[in-house]
Amino acid sequence: MARIIYGVAGEGFGHSSRSHLIGQRFIDAGHDVMFVGSQKSLVYLKQYFGERVREIFGLSFAFTDGRIDKSETLKRNLRKLPEANKQNDELFKKHFEPFEPDLVISDFEPFSAWWAWRKRVPFISIDHEHMLTLCKLEHQSKNWFSRLTASVVTECHYVGAVAYIIVNFFTAPLRIDSAVLAAPIIRPVVTALAPSRSEHILVYSTTGEDEDKLTGVLNTFDDHEFIVYGFNKSAERGNCTLKERSTEGFLRDLASARGVIASAGFSLISECLHLRKRMLLIPVAGQYEQMINAHYIQKLGLGFWSKELDQDVLGRFLEEVDEPMPTDERILWPDNNRFFEILQDTLNRLHKPVSITPA
Repeated sequence: MARIIYGVAGEGFGHSSRSHLIGQRFIDAGHDVMFVGSQKSLVYLKQYFGERVREIFGLSFAFTDGRIDKSETLKRNLRKLPEANKQNDELFKKHFEPFEPDLVISDFEPFSAWWAWRKRVPFISIDHEHMLTLCKLEHQSKNWFSRLTASVVTECHYVGAVAYIIVNFFTAPLRIDSAVLAAPIIRPVVTALAPSRSEHILVYSTTGEDEDKLTGVLNTFDDHEFIVYGFNKSAERGNCTLKERSTEGFLRDLASARGVIASAGFSLISECLHLRKRMLLIPVAGQYEQMINAHYIQKLGLGFWSKELDQDVLGRFLEEVDEPMPTDERILWPDNNRFFEILQDTLNRLHKPVSITPA
């Protein structure tokens, strides 16, 4: 049995759902796992793992008009730094050191990774974000500042992992030998869905778009049906049906959609790929990771992207939404079994190998 600390980034649903699935695999194999999270990941993980979960200070982002405000984000986190150091020092002394972990895993959670590096405890990185720094990607020169900022943030999160498992949906050359690409993993509630094809397009608004502006664009295509999530209300707006927040309802509508319009977050992209849904992506302004995701979705023929939703790009998407999905060999389709094979191979190469075969 190994003692494992699993650090999970607080922002973004994908970190939590991925860590839930992987962490449960370690527990099922008989290992003692302590999870640490903040904000959203803390709330999510406590639902499933209860007393195994500890709170760690987590970085947060500030948004202005749907765009990440880099200046305010920096100021907000710097203001909290004294509190963060105190909170994390208490966590390390009270829980980390007595636990004496054999392994630390970080899903883009920097403080547990830095603790492992300082204490010379081997740690593994499992995330999507290191794609930005450890893969050789196609970049547009006009996005140089967003690229530089994202790369610096990723580089500063942590260094010294014995292995970086980069969860991604497309192949790309790797920059270091300790990095490996792995296909996305999908939570069981999604793998249990039976994909079908109804008449509606699913729209997921997550960045505070103007409701009237959004529905106004959608209403210009009155021969199409749109189901809209993100405004947390039940209403009819012409050919648009707005729905309240509901995980079950959203997944049902996702599984039966003709196509999906959303931002370019990795988690939803992975689920769309699993269900074979074409995408129209509107990356969150200032999030370079989403810009890269959107670029490769279009490059691989899986959908389109645009800085904003307008009639021209929506019309183009609707003309091709019913086309078959491509079979490009560069696409890494979600594959849970293959992911765990890669994870086991990585764990086998540790100084003290760890098995994830169920006990």
